[in-house]
Amino acid sequence: MSGVRPVHVFRVLVLAVSTAIVAAIVTVICAFERDGKTGYRLARWWMAFNLWMSGVRVKVSGRENLDPSRQYVFMSNHRSAADIVVLGWALWEYQIRFVAKKELLRVPFFGWGLWALKNIIIDRSNRVQALRSYAVAGERIRRGISVVVFAEGTRGEGSELLPFKKGGFVLAIESGTPIAPIAVVHTDRVMPKGSLRVESGEVEVRIAPPIETAGVSVKEKDRIVTQVRDVIGRLTSAEAPVAKTQGSVS
Repeated sequence: MSGVRPVHVFRVLVLAVSTAIVAAIVTVICAFERDGKTGYRLARWWMAFNLWMSGVRVKVSGRENLDPSRQYVFMSNHRSAADIVVLGWALWEYQIRFVAKKELLRVPFFGWGLWALKNIIIDRSNRVQALRSYAVAGERIRRGISVVVFAEGTRGEGSELLPFKKGGFVLAIESGTPIAPIAVVHTDRVMPKGSLRVESGEVEVRIAPPIETAGVSVKEKDRIVTQVRDVIGRLTSAEAPVAKTQGSVS
């Protein structure tokens, strides 16, 4: 545990306690809700609190590219466990649910909340179940919920993107939902892969103009995958934000 200081232990304890409390409340609330929208509003404040408590500042650029009255499939790179909280803050105006691997349900308290909030749980070893989960995601979109997909399917390292999984793209095309490419930058510095240590610092969320999918055939998914991958690659490697900074939390 080299490099672990008392402040790291404090932050992990606060994160664990706040997660346990909020997960318990959200589980009760969402038991009476079809889509968990009230529970998600509470979860957003849990995200904001833990960012503030950890001294993590989030700069958001490109938010003006989005229309808050529409739903999106937000397609993002993935570098840290902190990405979920950071994106929740950056997309505050939206009811969002994450496509998440079923293994996360085993994480104490966090897994409870993930399930209670009706996130899209994927069993990567079961193709039929995965297709059913994406069908559920399509129904959620029609009821006013946007979906966040980590296109690489797992956490990568550095600016190099891993191969993109295609399930989220099929979801967007079949539901006619625009894809909003997003890059999260420097989250691996505040919460490195394989570590529970949370460092203070600044991270960025860069949002590109959405790519419309209405009228696009599933047969064209490879073209859309390439287009989105190119955009996220440029966002990730750009030295300057996509547009004027819209907001931050510290």
